[in-house]
Amino acid sequence: MQKTVVVIGATGLVGSALVQELTDDPQVAEIRILSRRALTYASDKIKVIQTDLSQPEPSAFDNATALYCGIGTTRKKTPDQKQYIAIDHGITIAAAKAAKSKGVSEVHLISAVGADVKSKIFYSRLKGEIERDLIALNFDRTLIYQPSILIGPRAEKRFGEKIAQVLSPAFDLFLIGKLQKYHSISAKELAVTMHRFSFNARQGVQVLMYPELCEK
Repeated sequence: MQKTVVVIGATGLVGSALVQELTDDPQVAEIRILSRRALTYASDKIKVIQTDLSQPEPSAFDNATALYCGIGTTRKKTPDQKQYIAIDHGITIAAAKAAKSKGVSEVHLISAVGADVKSKIFYSRLKGEIERDLIALNFDRTLIYQPSILIGPRAEKRFGEKIAQVLSPAFDLFLIGKLQKYHSISAKELAVTMHRFSFNARQGVQVLMYPELCEK
C-alpha cells in the first residue's frame, strides 16, 4: 500500500534532505509540505499546502500515514523567547494534534541531544517539553531523533555553527562511550535514518541518539 506523508520544516537542512529521500521512495505516493509561503518542486509527488502553521489545515492530513516535524528557529532570528516557543513548540504540537485527529499513525521529530524538561538551559528545556507533549498524544509510533551538531550547508549564515561544523570532525575522534551521543552527524545521514525508521511494524516510542542514528 502506497503512503501519503506530511512534512513541516521541509526547507531546513534536514527537512530538504528528507524530502528527497521520500521522493525517491517508490512506496511513497504523495508528500504534502506545509508551508507559510509558496514553494516549487519538480516532483509530481510533492504537494505544497500553504497554511497557517500555528493552525494547520486539518484536511492536509487526510489519509496520511506519517508526519515529519523539522520546524525550528534560532535565537538570532527569534530573540523573543515567547515567539521562539510559539514556533518550535507551538507549530510542532499543532501539526501533531491535527495529524492525530485525522488518524495519522506515526510521527517523527527532530529534537536535540540533551533535551530535558528539567534543564536550566532554555533550548534543552524547550526541546524536552516538545518531546513530552508529543509523546502524550500517544501515536502508534513516535520516533524522536536527538542529534548533536548537524553537518551540512545552510542557506542561512550561522557563524558559531559554522565554526562548530569545521571543528567537529576533530572533536568527534575523542567522543567514545557515553560521550558518543555528542558526535556530529550530517543532515543527509539523519534524513536517511528518518526514512529508514519509517513505516515499520514496531510500536511505541523510540528515542534515537548517536550511534543509533548511524546504524544500518
